[in-house]
Amino acid sequence: MKWIRVRTYRTLPDAHLALNELVHAGLPATLRGESRAPLAGELPFPDARIELWVEVSHAETAEAVLAEIDDAAAGEPRRCPKCGEENPPAFDMCWSCGQGL
Repeated sequence: MKWIRVRTYRTLPDAHLALNELVHAGLPATLRGESRAPLAGELPFPDARIELWVEVSHAETAEAVLAEIDDAAAGEPRRCPKCGEENPPAFDMCWSCGQGL
C-alpha cells in the first residue's frame, strides 16, 4: 500500500480536524509528526509541521474533501438567529446556544 502526503499543518487541532473529515468520508488517512508539533520554536517551524497522509489511490478524493473544508472556512461569519452571536463560517450550529445556523 503506497501513501502520499496531501497536506501539512502547523497545529494539532487543524490536523486532527482534517483527518477526522477524511476518516468520516471513508478514506484511509493518518497523521505523521504529531510528536514534533509541541517542539515548534525548539525545532525550525517547517520541521515541526504535522503531515496528513492518504493512500495514493484516494489522493484525488482526499483533495476534494479538503477543498470543501477550505471553502467553508473562507466564507463570511454568520449570526445566530436565536441569540445573535457571531459564528465562524464553517459552523453549522451556534457555538453559544446550539441553535442550527
